[in-house]
Amino acid sequence: MSNLSTREKVAFTLCISFAFLLLISGIYDFWIIEFNAQDLLMSIGAFLLLLSLALIPKIFFLPFTDIFKSKETPSIGIPKVQQCIMFSGALLCAFGFALRLFF
Repeated sequence: MSNLSTREKVAFTLCISFAFLLLISGIYDFWIIEFNAQDLLMSIGAFLLLLSLALIPKIFFLPFTDIFKSKETPSIGIPKVQQCIMFSGALLCAFGFALRLFF
């Protein structure tokens, strides 16, 4: 993390902060306010998506066309772990949305 620029460190910190805020809010809503599993699944999925975005802070500062042209992912750590976190977050969000839509 020492090779990140200041703005990438700020993006990393903001993504992590919003992710945990969203997770804590989702757990609070589930536990205290309403026992609704769909909302909890969507909160956990959104947490994982924000966490995976925090692992690639350079994506916020690249031009949109360069993101799809690049063959390597500019991630912090192992790119496969970041991709697994992103796909599991998207899957949980989709599953929570489907449960909310059909039940």
